[in-house]
Amino acid sequence: MNHRHISAVAITLVAASLISGCMLTSQTQKEKTPTSTKITMSAPANESGNIYARGMSSILSYLGTDFSYDQIMGLSGVAFILQLDTSGPYLPNNELDCAWWPNDDWGFELGLPVLTKATGWEIKKVSSDMEAYKKSPAAEYRRVFQGVIEESLYAGKPVLAYGFIGTATDDKEPPLFGYGTKGISTQYGQQETRIERYPWHLYVIGKKTTVSSATDIDLTSLHHIIALFHEQTQKPATSKTRFSGKQAWGEWLRLLRAGSACDNNMLVHLGYNRRSAVIYLREMTKRYTGETAKHLSSATDI
Repeated sequence: MNHRHISAVAITLVAASLISGCMLTSQTQKEKTPTSTKITMSAPANESGNIYARGMSSILSYLGTDFSYDQIMGLSGVAFILQLDTSGPYLPNNELDCAWWPNDDWGFELGLPVLTKATGWEIKKVSSDMEAYKKSPAAEYRRVFQGVIEESLYAGKPVLAYGFIGTATDDKEPPLFGYGTKGISTQYGQQETRIERYPWHLYVIGKKTTVSSATDIDLTSLHHIIALFHEQTQKPATSKTRFSGKQAWGEWLRLLRAGSACDNNMLVHLGYNRRSAVIYLREMTKRYTGETAKHLSSATDI
């Protein structure tokens, strides 16, 4: 892999202009010494944005692996996605909230392989059985998440539950404590609080992995961004109602023309995403020269 390869991929990124709008430095990684199931960490920044990227950035920083919010947005691909789901939910006036608030995490999940390659940490998602969860969230928590959470906290690793940063547990219900957002806000509170409801999925930090070279990470990231645009990132078994790129634009326009889609949340998330996309690509451009830098800069300008 060389600058010519990066440049070729960057040209493709420019062509996929609708999805355009890391700093990857040497990372000092260190394990936390297991002491208890209570973790003391600083609150995430009190700024609006994607709660999964903000939460993951804070967790990684606590673990000694500093990746900014915008880096996580770019590496995960969320900065470049147009995330749309035509299955619901519907608002009271029968408009489809195709980018429901806060945005579902499936777009963030698609970028886990890139995040793992870049951060040097294995990042995994643990999910509940939704039918069992609907019947008894507390029982499903105990069955799926309780042991995983306690093991992670004892190892000194916070967990990310639906954007909520879990730092401790107790014997009350729900048992998870940490930092979260309130209502429709995407800004983290600055005081620890109890999670409002039982989580139905969880992101956990696993073992350390080998960090790839900056060039390899950039190339992998660009390929993922382009794949998102061409709807090539989801598994065949994934719901056919979810779209991440050019088909998402078509579906959104169709819904809007039919008067059956709410666009408020879509516009809010596009604002969050593309703002990070510009920052992410500008930082990537600094690592290259010549035609490669030119093509990346063109993608950023778009």
